Amino acid sequence: MKQKINLSGVNETMLVPVYARALESRKKNHAFYDKTAIAVIDSLDYDFKKHGKSKMNMWGCAARTIIFDREVSEYIQKHPNCSIVNMACGLDDRFSRVDNGTIEWYNIDFQNVMKIREKIIPLNDRVINISSSVLDFTWIEKIKNKENVLVIAEGLLMYLKENEVQNLFKKVSTSFKNCTLLCELMSTWMVNNQQIHDTIKKTTAVFQWGIGSTEDFTKLCPMYKMTGDFNLTDTMKRFSPIFISLISPKLRPKNNRIGRFEKIA
Repeated sequence: MKQKINLSGVNETMLVPVYARALESRKKNHAFYDKTAIAVIDSLDYDFKKHGKSKMNMWGCAARTIIFDREVSEYIQKHPNCSIVNMACGLDDRFSRVDNGTIEWYNIDFQNVMKIREKIIPLNDRVINISSSVLDFTWIEKIKNKENVLVIAEGLLMYLKENEVQNLFKKVSTSFKNCTLLCELMSTWMVNNQQIHDTIKKTTAVFQWGIGSTEDFTKLCPMYKMTGDFNLTDTMKRFSPIFISLISPKLRPKNNRIGRFEKIA
């Protein structure tokens, strides 16, 4: 019997990327394989198909998965004994796709989300689930190895206010000796025109913060320097090369991007 869930607002948005990952994983020539995503949608009583009607949204979610998986894997290669913090983890199971056997992984999300996670996603001794808002900084005390820390903010920051983003990463910078951020950033244009976004149409969530360019993040948080900038548009070409290439000039400035930032020593 499938598990019934009752989610709304920002919490409901976590079901969009997990559905996109399942759809991609079921393709014959998939860009990645996420067995957990397939298990999640098969075990929850929820109308996932309402999100799949927007191909652009599904392609975007799949593209950011490709980028995050690649960047996290490269970080782990350089820091095999690192700590990785997955903020607002939702039902993501990136750990199973990138684990090297030595990393420590920390998932952070609200208690109602964690209850769903722990019923569906198998536990691991090196994966610590923390029931908390990312803005409740007590989670930082639970990170054992603070030497090399990678912080992932995927599908999160657009739902926070600007001062919350600033305070969050200021606290992160003072808490970890060597810290790298991988942040999904939404454009100011999309925040201002959010009524056209499929996720907003299908949930009661609201986008609150966007950014003009990836580099602008360092103006808000000057304790970091930008070391990577990956627009989702480039990776989305994998799913529709001709169409995305044609609309690329207009899509790129409006589309989400992944910024990589390192704490300035």
